[in-house]
Amino acid sequence: MRPQSPEVYRRRRIVALVLLVLVLALVVGLVGWIISLFRPAGDEQSGNPGGNASPSVTAPASPTEATVTPGPASPTEATGTDTPGTIDPASDEPTADPSDSASPSATEASLGATACEPGDLVISAATDRQSYPEGEDPVLELRVDNTGDEPCAANLGTSQQVFTVYSGSDRIFSTQDCQVEGDDAMMEISPDDQERSRFTWPRVRSAPGCAEVGSEPRSGTYRLEVSLGELQAQPVSFTLQ
Repeated sequence: MRPQSPEVYRRRRIVALVLLVLVLALVVGLVGWIISLFRPAGDEQSGNPGGNASPSVTAPASPTEATVTPGPASPTEATGTDTPGTIDPASDEPTADPSDSASPSATEASLGATACEPGDLVISAATDRQSYPEGEDPVLELRVDNTGDEPCAANLGTSQQVFTVYSGSDRIFSTQDCQVEGDDAMMEISPDDQERSRFTWPRVRSAPGCAEVGSEPRSGTYRLEVSLGELQAQPVSFTLQ
């Protein structure tokens, strides 16, 4: 048999050495994987040599956050600028709703006006249009006028406002049905000034207690009635196409 050259033996030794290195690397990796199976999960995430990770505490959401009210929109849920409680003296841009409920006496002192007498205020209902094509939501208005001789203070907040829509004797919608909690807003009203509150009605039915209602209002003539506390306004009519 012909003897092999030294170069062939050298190549075989190199190949054997490479295979040995690969086997050792495989063994080391396998051992590390087995050890990781028995290591507590907190050791890797905490970066703490002792493996005692500090717990993360998440405070629960406050009751006023992420409050979802089923059913049609109520005055406190309506979005945009057309919401009850956005009282604005005879202008097209409503102001932000007050968030604090002040007592009448404290508010009168801060506003510099006495409380309005029963005969000082007159309210009225209105809509921004007489007829609404399909797909357009009516904007309902509650208007407040001071017919007295002096400025006076009154609660014009959403806690006092009610918008109700009727079709004949059928009560279609009311902002009271799904309103969770209204706000008080004591405001000074000057004589001959008009304050306005707007609410965009999304063409839906509602029921007391915010009960689920399956049907939707159809085209036809509707009647808007508004109230502010014990004050009632004359109804106005509008049409849905």
